[in-house]
Amino acid sequence: MNGRRIGTFRTNANGVINIDGLENSWYSVIEKKAARGYILDSEPHDVEVKDGKITRVTLTNRKASSFLIHKVDGTTGKGIYGVTFLVSDRYGKPVAQYTSDQNGYVYMDDTDLQDGKYHIREISVPQGYVIDPEVKTFYVEYGQTSNITWYNTPTQAQIQIVKKSADDNQINGLPAGSLLEGATFEICDRGGNTVDTIKTDKNGRASSKTLPLGIYTVRETQATAYYSVNETVMTANLEFSGQIVTFEVLDKSVSTGVSIIKRGYNEVMPNNPLVYTFSSIANTSSVPLDSFYWRDTLPSAIRCEKLVTGTYNQQLSYKIVYQTNLSNGEYRTINDNLSTSHNYALDISNAALGLANNEYITEIMFVFGHVKAGFAQVETPYLYARSIWGLPNGAMFTNQADVGGVYNGQWITSVSRWVTKVYNYTHIEMPRTGY
Repeated sequence: MNGRRIGTFRTNANGVINIDGLENSWYSVIEKKAARGYILDSEPHDVEVKDGKITRVTLTNRKASSFLIHKVDGTTGKGIYGVTFLVSDRYGKPVAQYTSDQNGYVYMDDTDLQDGKYHIREISVPQGYVIDPEVKTFYVEYGQTSNITWYNTPTQAQIQIVKKSADDNQINGLPAGSLLEGATFEICDRGGNTVDTIKTDKNGRASSKTLPLGIYTVRETQATAYYSVNETVMTANLEFSGQIVTFEVLDKSVSTGVSIIKRGYNEVMPNNPLVYTFSSIANTSSVPLDSFYWRDTLPSAIRCEKLVTGTYNQQLSYKIVYQTNLSNGEYRTINDNLSTSHNYALDISNAALGLANNEYITEIMFVFGHVKAGFAQVETPYLYARSIWGLPNGAMFTNQADVGGVYNGQWITSVSRWVTKVYNYTHIEMPRTGY
């Protein structure tokens, strides 16, 4: 045995290694790796090769003992990752430490634990669990696997919401401090994952499911009708089992309103031009409105010639439609995909719209759709028209402008009217006097 390394060899399916061509000498056989489930025989085995004879060496491996721990959440039945265990011998002397994998398993089949009695206990657990003080016992027996299924019930607490009105609500008549039903809240863990969604009941209260201890954020996602969402993000720190963290959340009443003002000439003669202006067109609500529009309803005493659209403070696309005395209530489009940031001058004369000789516009409507709170006109819209022939002196006609939008299924509207009086000049021949 000169210490020279001959090579590394692996057993075949029958557990045999054949080595040929060796010189006469003494050799040392050392096992470097045992088959899975067996304990390594680390002792060297000396053998002499002589005169071409077959020399046999037999190595015996002891089948390994093993143990399997499965750490399980007692509520969900899922394995718990990151639980660390300390293994001690029968005399309480620590011999090994293991941590559960992503499925809650600790499996050891290459251990050097000798046969006998051992103790195991938890020494650390992930957030949301409390260390189980119980010490469990298992036995290592030759060739056997000891199994332990260990349940942990997570320490849990709860989040509750009490929802109240912050002020007197002018729409539903509820006073400040009223408990509000139907507000929705979202609860997220530290990773931003939604763990629960809750809604207040008729008593204004909402309760989460029981949650593992930890830090959570709570935010309101939908308010009770006629109230605005409270944007405050609340933090709940669940620190001990059975704890209930309660938040009182106040929502302010929403205000709803729209506005429009129409102005024109006080007097006009037959077959004379008129100009109408439209101002203060706005969603004055504290909430968005759907199906927002403004409209001008025209009398038969005038004929439209030109429309200046004005501009608006929110970037939207809108369209303008109209009706005539012959359209039977059906809207026709003057123009579509108009930009609220551009001021258009549109020819809306009978000739430009291709109307019949006995046809005239009776209604013009701007259709915006969904607008946010604070939507408002910037540059002034104008309607240019002309009074018709034959209007009697002293006659009066009215233009009516209205604006509206939908909130929570209800129309919010406002109307502005302008009355014009006809002045029909009549020439009276006065008698001549004098000489």
